[in-house]
Amino acid sequence: MRLISLTANHDSFKTVTFNEAGVTLIIGAKSKGGATYNGVGKSLIVELIQFCLGSNKNDEFKDKIPQWEFTLEFDLLGVRHTVSRNTSNQSIVLLDHQQLGLNAFNEWMEKRVFSIPEGVSGLTYRSLLPRFLRRGQKQYIDPKNAGDYSDYDALIRNAFLLGIDVHLIARKATLREEVTRIQGLRKNFRDDPLLRDFYSGGKDTEIHLAHLEQQIRRLESDKEEFVVAENYYDLQKQADELAAQIEIEKNSLFLIKHTIDNIDRSLLSHPDIAADRVKEIYGELTESFKPESLKRLDEVADFHKRMLENRVARLSREKLSLLDKRAALESALKVRQAELDNLLRTLGNARALDQYTAVVNEIADLTAQVQKLTDYQNIEREYSNKEAELEGQLSAEVIKTNVYLEETKEFREKNFGLFKEYVARFYPTAVAGIALHNNERNNNKKRFNLDVQVENDSSDGINEVRVFCYDLTLLTLRQGHKVNFLFHDSRLYANMDVRQRATLFRLAHDVANRHGLQYIATLNPDMISGMESEFGPDEFKSIITDSVKLELKDDKPQSKLLGIQVDMHYDR
Repeated sequence: MRLISLTANHDSFKTVTFNEAGVTLIIGAKSKGGATYNGVGKSLIVELIQFCLGSNKNDEFKDKIPQWEFTLEFDLLGVRHTVSRNTSNQSIVLLDHQQLGLNAFNEWMEKRVFSIPEGVSGLTYRSLLPRFLRRGQKQYIDPKNAGDYSDYDALIRNAFLLGIDVHLIARKATLREEVTRIQGLRKNFRDDPLLRDFYSGGKDTEIHLAHLEQQIRRLESDKEEFVVAENYYDLQKQADELAAQIEIEKNSLFLIKHTIDNIDRSLLSHPDIAADRVKEIYGELTESFKPESLKRLDEVADFHKRMLENRVARLSREKLSLLDKRAALESALKVRQAELDNLLRTLGNARALDQYTAVVNEIADLTAQVQKLTDYQNIEREYSNKEAELEGQLSAEVIKTNVYLEETKEFREKNFGLFKEYVARFYPTAVAGIALHNNERNNNKKRFNLDVQVENDSSDGINEVRVFCYDLTLLTLRQGHKVNFLFHDSRLYANMDVRQRATLFRLAHDVANRHGLQYIATLNPDMISGMESEFGPDEFKSIITDSVKLELKDDKPQSKLLGIQVDMHYDR
């Protein structure tokens, strides 16, 4: 992919054209009284190219320059294309005059610009493009970071462009995410009070489970011995009635026995005194009685004797009758007691159906509690097993990565050696290189520790050199991409000394022309003026002077990129 030109639907816009190969320079000059080189539109060019190439919606463009339509012409796989995007309708892109949604356009570009493997997250056309078109000051601090959201994103995108196996990176990240997810679920499962109360009631599962199983065994044993009598309650009622009747008859028998005892006592007593005894008691006094009186006394005694004999006879008859009743009652009571004993034995060996049902229901309830506790233990065990399994897979990935690093050592040394070669143009004796090490710790998502190093503390512009050499390495390696341009903003050169800047553009010129690539840069005039002494006359002209395609000024709005005065904070 090669950039050709950037235009707009307003005549005031300064068209930007790019050299087909080699260096393209865009100069931002300031007027004699100007304070800085900012505000003429150098950095805006980067944003507009990104805008045309499918970046996210930019509200500053919509609010400050409505209805502006920018068109980028580019070459891709030998075919020229144009892409246009309007600031007031940013969800639509015109690709070769055909309307596409923003996502559809990005997918179209992704398939043609990058060879992204399937099943690897974090690699997209839009996430990889900033490696060749850095935006904003933050993206010029660390060569590995071009607006990435995470360490994983930075690693997998850099690894992809360096030709490193991204599947190893994605695999560790996926396993680590799954371990973290399982650990979170396991912790929530253990700590959530609702789940804990639902499954275990807050009790120790092992102890509570053993107690429940013991209860179930006891109830199961009772159930096995349980004899159900369908007429249990009828038998119970019959037994109650029979017991009440026996009690009544026992009371009647007691009364009869008491009556017989009274009769026996009455028969043994002799309350009457015979006439002869009266005469004996009174002795001589009887001589004072008249004969008629004595006769009457004998008659009275005889009368009482007959009465006593009648009483004895009556009581004897009554006793005989009571004895018959007692015998009959005792016989009947014996029969009823035997009947009651049989009923009680039946009731003792059998129970009612609802009692049996209650036992069955209690067993079912306890079994359900056992099942919940068992489920709790099984879930906890499953989480533990899954976590251990994933940790084992992570450990296996460590070994697999070590094998990979050993097998690809020569390939990496060749690719990474390009970075060292470029740095050597600036610092011939400096220790520099790209280091890739296996991150063996399983508590993170980083498969590799990737370092881009240049050891030379004496230079103020060393980090800028590091960024430039790294970006140029990714461009020239052409691993997984068909991008043929590299665009750097003027902020990259701000801390470099004259010699470093001259070396940078000489290297960019050589590499870009040798490989048919584009190196595009925005510069301030003071960054150019000091370099002339570092080049020969013809060299300065071919590398710098002839490479200038556009000069922007701040003397009036018409001299700026948009050709109008507008204050935008598009990089926020």
